[in-house]
Amino acid sequence: MAAEPEHPSSVDQRFQAGTERRLAWGIGLLIVAGLCWAWSAWHTFTPYETANGIHCSAPFHREDGELYAATRHSQADDSIEACVVQRNWQSSTVPLVLSFPLAVTGVGLLSGALATRRSHAHRAAMERAEREWERGKGGRA
Repeated sequence: MAAEPEHPSSVDQRFQAGTERRLAWGIGLLIVAGLCWAWSAWHTFTPYETANGIHCSAPFHREDGELYAATRHSQADDSIEACVVQRNWQSSTVPLVLSFPLAVTGVGLLSGALATRRSHAHRAAMERAEREWERGKGGRA
């Protein structure tokens, strides 16, 4: 017993649904990657406070050139060292590292879905043009 043939519109609808699904996933992954970048930027450009109440400047705005020097003599040097030791770098670097594969995958899905959508529209326009051409050509013969 042979399988019943599928209607062309159902094949086209399934194709369009897959394209839209890839488009949505691509946009979603790019949004998540953007949120990861924003989180990392926030942690890099904003001041923070250590567990024992020392206020520390943002890592990006540090002006102390000898931040990691072995000799420390003043109270300010001790607070700078406490800021360096207690800084939670994972909170800004892990989301940044995770955002790279998310962004690459998102761009791939998005560009593939957009290219598929455009080629499908082009194919449909070409089929319409061919039908019109044949109809016009048949009337003149």
